[in-house]
Amino acid sequence: SSDLAMETDPYMKQNLYPGLKNAALFLEVVDERNTPLCVMAEKDVLRQRLRHRAVALLIRDSAGRALLTFRAGRGWGFSSFALVRAGQAFEARARAMLREDWREEGGRLLSLGFCPPCPESRQAFVALFEARLPAALAAQKALDPDRNMLLDYDELKGLRAHFDDLLSPFMRVAVQGGYVRPR
Repeated sequence: SSDLAMETDPYMKQNLYPGLKNAALFLEVVDERNTPLCVMAEKDVLRQRLRHRAVALLIRDSAGRALLTFRAGRGWGFSSFALVRAGQAFEARARAMLREDWREEGGRLLSLGFCPPCPESRQAFVALFEARLPAALAAQKALDPDRNMLLDYDELKGLRAHFDDLLSPFMRVAVQGGYVRPR
């Protein structure tokens, strides 16, 4: 898997850490300004609750409805969410998620914003992106109601207002912060 990431992600090919073996297993620890301090194993960064980087990707259909994904123990959240590996750029990670999770090559990414570290993001600086899928493809993904659902903005706000506990902690932060608004 780490070799595949190196082959498919042009940013990883630059190898910002030439002495680091299996860069896909490591994260950059960052300071309060998101400046890298060091590289550590993912498990150690998360266990010690150190600041690091992540990406949240929201898939929308052509009607603007958001495709939420259910994660056991977390609730309904962004379509995809992943940690940014050592030496990887936010946008490169978002493109890899679009390709790997949604089978979309070269889709247009729109930046939604940037969330500072908080307990809900496990102390990660999170870059938020959006990508559009054709309505038929997004609807096909939503056919598995245990895993995905399509919501318009009013439905998402209603879920946040009345069934807050169904949303993942970070999705609650993103909706309340206005990062997931209609486009």
